[in-house]
Amino acid sequence: MALFTRTHPVPASAPVPAPETWTPEGALVSQRYRALEGATVLVYTADADRGTAYYAAACLGCTYRASETTADYPMSEAEAAKAANAHAAACRAMPRGVPARPEDPEAVELVRSRLSRHRYGTGPRRVHIADFNALRVDLQRSTPWIKALLESLAQTEPGFLTATLDGQGTLFAVQPFDRP
Repeated sequence: MALFTRTHPVPASAPVPAPETWTPEGALVSQRYRALEGATVLVYTADADRGTAYYAAACLGCTYRASETTADYPMSEAEAAKAANAHAAACRAMPRGVPARPEDPEAVELVRSRLSRHRYGTGPRRVHIADFNALRVDLQRSTPWIKALLESLAQTEPGFLTATLDGQGTLFAVQPFDRP
């Protein structure tokens, strides 16, 4: 048996995107870096719900994802580029190709998991679309899909996520765990 043989042929009609040119759904890639062993590191943004574009960096060869500075502020393009370049200079990951797009239940769980980490505070925590920037590579969903999911969660689980309307649109807030 030969090494590195493909067990399932890829149909000719299903082109495989190259990591060097791939853009995750719902994101706009502004820069790409090459890691030491060839993995691609992306600098990207998504639709801004705050009027300002915030950026993230993600490696397609390893699990590196960054969307906040060391002071827990969203990254500017320059900060994301600096983080991506530093990661690319040290990462020895081989190119793994483009990550598979998760099925909807798995994508919902990624969003729920991201929201759940904010339930440990003492008060509600506001949710912004930019909070999902680091997830865009793994989530591969558009901003309208994320907003629709948040609205659905707010309707079905108001103890977890609430939605309020204001002049600028819908504001979402993760609710803390009930404390006895």
